Amino acid sequence: MGSSSGTSQSQTTQNLTPQQQSLVNLAMPGYQQFAGSTFTPPTGSQAVAGFTPAQQQGQADVLGSTPEMANTVGTAAGTNRYLSSGAFLDPGSNPYVQNAVKAATDPIFQNLAQNTIPTDQGTAASGSGVNYGGSREGIAEGLATQGAQRAAGQAGASIMNTALGQGLTATGQAIAQAPTTAGSLAQPGAVESAVGDVQQQQAQNVLNANNQAAMLQYMLPLLQAQYLTQGAAALPGGSTTSTGETTQQAAPWQIAAGLMAGAGSLMGGGSGGLLSGLLKPVANSFMGGGSPTGYGA
Repeated sequence: MGSSSGTSQSQTTQNLTPQQQSLVNLAMPGYQQFAGSTFTPPTGSQAVAGFTPAQQQGQADVLGSTPEMANTVGTAAGTNRYLSSGAFLDPGSNPYVQNAVKAATDPIFQNLAQNTIPTDQGTAASGSGVNYGGSREGIAEGLATQGAQRAAGQAGASIMNTALGQGLTATGQAIAQAPTTAGSLAQPGAVESAVGDVQQQQAQNVLNANNQAAMLQYMLPLLQAQYLTQGAAALPGGSTTSTGETTQQAAPWQIAAGLMAGAGSLMGGGSGGLLSGLLKPVANSFMGGGSPTGYGA
């Protein structure tokens, strides 16, 4: 069984005080101005600051120093390969060590040739002459030569050990410092770039400030209108009025019941039935009873 249904319509009207209405009137032009305006956002150089001359010069200088940096690093790499090959540990392949040994041993052999041997020969010649050029002189010269060779060997070994240790230390330090040395070649360009970075940042700050000011100028009518509207809403007073109407619709069973009740009143017996009263004389005429024009029994 269905049920009745209905629809209702209402309208609410905000009644403003004169003060509120004044603020709303002031706000409307701002809304209209904002609705009719268009904002074009900044792009390209208006949004992002370009490279400054100092940055461009610094970049060019860094790129220009890369060949020399590559040479520095390459030399360090070559020295490292030389040290790793074992050739550096061989005095025969190290001319610097050879020169140091020669400089230390040459005076020893010069003293042997210029002083020791002539002295031994002179001592032998000043004697009886029997042993001149004999075995005793030869033994003395041999001992002197062995002593010179031993002294030269000790001096050379000491020099080679010292030179080798110092050379290894100095070379290792040079290799370790190669990246720093190569990086220092780019230092002038890096300084120029750093100065350019500061200049670019300042230019970007100016762009940002100008763009923000333009956006604020675009939004200002809307902001002002919103503040005025909020101010009107915050004022005391004012009222609301609601008006409306409701339409009720009967359910289908209610409509059917009403129709049936109407039909019953028309078809009811006796004098209470309107339709029965109208049809009775007609029926009597066909059946031969009574006056065809009469409405009585």
